[in-house]
Amino acid sequence: MTTAKAINKAMALFEKEGRGDIRTVNLMEGSGANGKWTQLTIQIGYAIDGDYTESDKNPYMVNVVDNGGKIEAAKI
Repeated sequence: MTTAKAINKAMALFEKEGRGDIRTVNLMEGSGANGKWTQLTIQIGYAIDGDYTESDKNPYMVNVVDNGGKIEAAKI
């Protein structure tokens, strides 16, 4: 999977939960080769009414995996 596809999956999962507004997306670690990822851990920084306190206390981490061509995302 590409980085963009992984980020899109992570952001869609976050938005589905309705926690707040996405402010930052950080690639934490991953594995793969030749520009294709098989697994990525992504952290999403968010704000609730402009406040980052909740995001700082409870980071939103997502594990994105390419499972034989099917990209799956799960909150860690």
